[in-house]
Amino acid sequence: MPEPAALLGGTFGEVAQGRRRSTGEVVAIKILKKKRYHGRVVKKELKLLQALRGVDTEESHIVRFLESFADGACTYLVFELLEQNLRDFQKKNNFLPLPVRHIRTITVQLLAALLKLKELSIIHADLKPENIMLVDHARYPFHVKLVDFGSACILTEVRHVKQPYIQTRFYRAPEILLGLPFCEKVDVWSLGCVMAELHLGWPLYPGINEYDQVRYICSTLGLPRGEYVFSSLDQLATMLTWDSQERITPSAALEHPFISLQQVKSNG
Repeated sequence: MPEPAALLGGTFGEVAQGRRRSTGEVVAIKILKKKRYHGRVVKKELKLLQALRGVDTEESHIVRFLESFADGACTYLVFELLEQNLRDFQKKNNFLPLPVRHIRTITVQLLAALLKLKELSIIHADLKPENIMLVDHARYPFHVKLVDFGSACILTEVRHVKQPYIQTRFYRAPEILLGLPFCEKVDVWSLGCVMAELHLGWPLYPGINEYDQVRYICSTLGLPRGEYVFSSLDQLATMLTWDSQERITPSAALEHPFISLQQVKSNG
């Protein structure tokens, strides 16, 4: 069991620096307080981390999970200690755009991570600069690893968003914003947003809410294709008629493709 030392922060749960008694290795310990985290959530993260234990973490650029333990108040997840996250690195460099060669280096490594996750049918679901760690920038410039599987899920177990929050807003894929079926490619969207941010020095889609997020996306990519809109304009046309006799009934409106999502269900 590691001995906790200094706190390192953390978005969900505290992360402390500690030392493994068995090896003397300095490690990062993610602390999940049982009062805050439902047991099912902790079990899900542990299940995913166990699935990753046989992975070559250097080749796949995924953080190395070492062990877990618990007491009456918390569950502790122990990982290799990495240097700093990409957001902190950007901040220290005044959010200046990175040279293209460094962006390419980071992107190649993260694509390797996503490729491995796809092989394991895992969706990370929260890829962002805070969850991309520089391993040891002085010795291995821009050598990165993907961390934090607290939001991750198994592809075969998800078809629709079942929780109100998935992915951080700036990096949230359109299908998540629109409540559509999704797959591992939501992580590819997030990586694209991270790449753009490294080029620009600021987030590509800094929406203040979900509506604003969609507006930003539409401003660069145009309006969604028909399979995303689900003939919403057609349904509006059936609801907004001068003649009430021509206006669609509630029961018919509930059967409209925009509401039923039948087109997407048949394609998914």
